[in-house]
Amino acid sequence: MAESLQEQLRALGLAKTKPERPARQERQKARGKQRQAPKRPAGAVGELSLDQAYALREREEQREAGRARQKKLDEDRRRREINQQIRRIVEADRLNRDDAPLPRNFLYKGRIRKIYVTTEQQQALSAGEMGIVYLAGGYHLLPAGPLEAARRVSADHVVDLTTGGEAEEDHPVPDDLVW
Repeated sequence: MAESLQEQLRALGLAKTKPERPARQERQKARGKQRQAPKRPAGAVGELSLDQAYALREREEQREAGRARQKKLDEDRRRREINQQIRRIVEADRLNRDDAPLPRNFLYKGRIRKIYVTTEQQQALSAGEMGIVYLAGGYHLLPAGPLEAARRVSADHVVDLTTGGEAEEDHPVPDDLVW
């Protein structure tokens, strides 16, 4: 009865026998072989060590970051140049008045904006003789000539005041709908 329950079950064939473990020295030798990287000839083509692969990836990431940084700097420089050109046009021909009593609402970049104008300016805006230019957080009234010059520099800065049929195109009435 000195045998353990597990040994008794093994004797009856109901439990699996333990696999014999290799000796401690043999296990250490086996682990040492697994840890060692296989030796390759020094001139093997297409083979990179792990350190070389990491260094190559790091250099490529640095190049990509440098390219992205340079692209952003170029875009910022181009945007500043455009803003300077439009600023020169606006400063020379701006028609905004501080005492203008009428609010003129318009749609710009998906939002309703407001500028104050006089009665004459309101009529000129409606007739297309004037336009609105966006620059540095403000909206500026310009006559038609300078407005076209600003449009040639950057069409994104010029507010489109025409609403010709956009509402009908956005939500057309279906043919099968009968009133």
